[in-house]
Amino acid sequence: MAKIPEVLVVDQDPQARYELKQLVKQARLGVAGESSFGTEAVSLASDARPDVIVCGMSDPPERSLRTIEALLDVLPETPIVSYGWQNEVSIVRQAMQAGARDYFVMPIDPARLLDSVKSVLESEERKRLRMSGQTRTMGPRGLTLSVFGAKGGVGKSTVSSNLGVALAAELGQSVVLIDGDNSFGDVAAMLELQPERTVIDLVRDVDTVERSKLTEYLTRHEDSGLWVLPAPSAPLAWRDVSPDSFRKVITALARRFDVVLVDTAGVLNELSLAILEESNIVLWVTSSDFSSINNSLIGLKALDELSYPQSRIKLMLNVVSPDDAVRQSKIEEVLGHKFFWSLPYDRELRIGAQVGKPVVCENPNSAGAQSLIDLARSLTGAAQARAAKKSSSPVRRLISRLTNNDAAAAPAEGRP
Repeated sequence: MAKIPEVLVVDQDPQARYELKQLVKQARLGVAGESSFGTEAVSLASDARPDVIVCGMSDPPERSLRTIEALLDVLPETPIVSYGWQNEVSIVRQAMQAGARDYFVMPIDPARLLDSVKSVLESEERKRLRMSGQTRTMGPRGLTLSVFGAKGGVGKSTVSSNLGVALAAELGQSVVLIDGDNSFGDVAAMLELQPERTVIDLVRDVDTVERSKLTEYLTRHEDSGLWVLPAPSAPLAWRDVSPDSFRKVITALARRFDVVLVDTAGVLNELSLAILEESNIVLWVTSSDFSSINNSLIGLKALDELSYPQSRIKLMLNVVSPDDAVRQSKIEEVLGHKFFWSLPYDRELRIGAQVGKPVVCENPNSAGAQSLIDLARSLTGAAQARAAKKSSSPVRRLISRLTNNDAAAAPAEGRP
């Protein structure tokens, strides 16, 4: 993981500095030091070289503003976040004009502070890349979405394969599904594919392969148009795949496809952590059984200790039994996270995974298929209106065909 960002706290009030330092520690960030306004802050910042400076806004704000400007004179590439106890537009505007990148109103929770720090650091990195001209050579990147579960048997790969099909069929965009489960990846089997090449081949050639040749390493799911980079059939082949080489694979495919979906192993190993770091969104799948919830709790705490942005994690409850009586609110209370999505029990979903026929294609009107199609739209921001339009997608064609067949077969008196 990347190093923990170091934060310098600047405020004239010692009590305010103390409160901010506690907040920084609760956000799992490092404290580079503390200082009052003026030359003391500039001197300490020059010595400490923090990653981010958090500076309070005094009343009147003139000394705070002069301090922000002086700090930027000596450390122009260090982002500054300002804060205050007043949510007044004029104060926020003055802080931004002085050079602050973000502004928050106290009191706040540690997650808000962490998001602010992460955001300004990522913005500074993008600025650095633009100034160096690297963004022109890197090109744009598609959305990277990973599916993770803290244990096996929670339906992670079933969700990945069906979600991949839904994304490809619904969005009208290019989508690739990478099987990143370095234990026993089975995405290809769940989609009834017979791949000629696997992730091992692309890892080997990723530094030399041309962008136009990437699809030669992939297998296409004809019913949906989804491209798949399967896992090797021999699990020991993963020994030659380092986290850095897998990052390169994700990056290469993200420059070629609109959406990169990655199925991960059911454990927080080095490869899984690398995948999560590269992901814009992490769909964290859990069932209601004790071990799944307990492992999720441990995993979420581990990521929190590593300062992983919690805003990227979307918690998903997979209801794996029709007799599941555990209340969703109780699981949320234990995990300290609200569920982003709940996948209803659907027997057809499990049967499809066993026979290599994704339910999104085979039975698109089922509760599970409809939920996954809606999930695909929600994760990518696809408009509901667009989804309602006539489409040439396999899913929509199949829904239309089934609906028409049912209508033709039903007697007139049986219709509502």
